[in-house]
Amino acid sequence: MNGYYYWGGKFDLETFLVQQGFEVYTVSVGPISSNFDRAIETYYQIKGGQVDYGAVHSNEYDLVRIPKGKKYPGVYPQWDAEHPVHIIAHSMGGQTATTLERLLREASGKEDSRLLGSSLNGWIKSITTISTPHNGTTLQPIISGIFPFIQKLVVYLGSLQEGSTVETLFDFDLEQWGLARDPDEGFSKYMRRIRTSDLAYTQNFCTWDLSIAGAARINSNYQPDPDVYYFSYATFATRKANRLNYHVPDEKMNWRIWSTGFLMGRSDKADTLWYENDGVVNTISMWGPGLNQPENHFQIDYSEPPAAGVWQRMEKLHYDHEAVIGHKVDEVELESVKGLFLNHCYLLYTLD
Repeated sequence: MNGYYYWGGKFDLETFLVQQGFEVYTVSVGPISSNFDRAIETYYQIKGGQVDYGAVHSNEYDLVRIPKGKKYPGVYPQWDAEHPVHIIAHSMGGQTATTLERLLREASGKEDSRLLGSSLNGWIKSITTISTPHNGTTLQPIISGIFPFIQKLVVYLGSLQEGSTVETLFDFDLEQWGLARDPDEGFSKYMRRIRTSDLAYTQNFCTWDLSIAGAARINSNYQPDPDVYYFSYATFATRKANRLNYHVPDEKMNWRIWSTGFLMGRSDKADTLWYENDGVVNTISMWGPGLNQPENHFQIDYSEPPAAGVWQRMEKLHYDHEAVIGHKVDEVELESVKGLFLNHCYLLYTLD
């Protein structure tokens, strides 16, 4: 928005990687939508075509199944088993990636779209997740209980002021709910309309998927593919504060998420292993889907050569949730972030 990028902040990380010789595209999915809806949107943004949320899903949640405003040319229309993709995802995007992976593999006899009605094996070569709440985050009940959810979300979006350039650009991509932003609708009015809708009371929404119970339901339907390479990066920006193992924000956490990092560091919603966090997600939740389910979701520490079919735990990174993708960093930290992504792309290009 207005020269500020999700991937890189004030720095265009996608263009940087392209200049280094990699073929890179960015998709933009609903920021507060469910992972199912976001996975559908990701598929059509990559492959191209009219978004179809499916008959069963749309009927269950009373969605606009084929919203006219969501038709895409495709950033990589040749995508198929002969031209698989590497997915790099941050935060909830990692859950979206594994949901897309499952939808590609499964085929429903009740659906007629290519994505939901066919089994499309081999379309994904690798999935890399960064700071992903694979097993939920204890931030979810903090936001839902202590702070009104939508109001708190604005803090993470930045200073969106009524009438500002950025404010006029922002849309929550909720056409499937009949909540598209009207061209002349002010941001505050639009926010109120979303907040008073039925959206926040459904399980087809980000707050459910980000909860520990919601993430567990997602993981119960997920199995790693033996032919896909998985890499997970975990971030942290807290330290132990006392003998009770409470965690408090350290010098790496931006002041904007200090309060949530502090509250997550002593949350009574999970045990002490969940106290370490990056201000938004608990570090222990980031290593891969299926916490405490090793028989279904095997995780190993990364070592060369890369292994397929298992979640490979990469290094634990001392960044907060935003800094790891280049937000609110100084020049030294930005160089570190650039190196992280550049080296990982080199690794992905070595995969058979």
